[in-house]
Amino acid sequence: MGNAAKNAFRGLFLGEFEHTLDPQCRVSLPSDWRSRDGDTALVLIPARDAALLLLPVETFLEFVERARKYAIANAKLQAAFAYLGSRARQCRCDKQGRIALDRKMLDDIGVKGQLKLIGAVTHIRLCAPGNWQPPAPEAMETYLSDIQSVSDGDGAGDGLAELLGGMMKKR
Repeated sequence: MGNAAKNAFRGLFLGEFEHTLDPQCRVSLPSDWRSRDGDTALVLIPARDAALLLLPVETFLEFVERARKYAIANAKLQAAFAYLGSRARQCRCDKQGRIALDRKMLDDIGVKGQLKLIGAVTHIRLCAPGNWQPPAPEAMETYLSDIQSVSDGDGAGDGLAELLGGMMKKR
C-alpha cells in the first residue's frame, strides 16, 4: 500500500488483535493505530457489555463539546458526567507503542492476562477474549441496517442522552 493510501487510513481503527498484558498492565497498540508523530493520546472509558473503549482525545473532546449544552441544566446528565469523569483515564503511548491501562477497570470487565483489542472504526473496544463474539450471520442484517441509517443520515440523533443514561444504569 502506498503512502497516500496509508495516510487515508490514519485515524481509523480496523481489525482485531489479542495481546498479553505485561505486569504493569500495559498493552502494545498496533502500529497502524498509533500516531505517526509518536504522540498517541487516548481516553479510556467504561462501556456496555463488559468492555472498555479507547477514544482518540479529539473524539472525546468533540463528544464533551456536544454534550455540554445538555448537561448544564439536566441533573441526570450531570450525574452521568460525574460518573464518566470519575472513571475515565487518559492514556498515552510510550516509545514502544504501549499504553498503561487501569487495573481496576480491567478487573471490572473480567480481563486477567489476555486482552482483545477490537477496531471499531472510530475507536478501540477492549474486552476479555471470551467476551467478544462477532455477530452471528442472522444478526448481520440488523448491524447493516444500523450502519445504513447512519450513512443515510437518518440515525437517531447524536445519542448522547441514551449513551449517558445507559452509563448510569450500569452503576
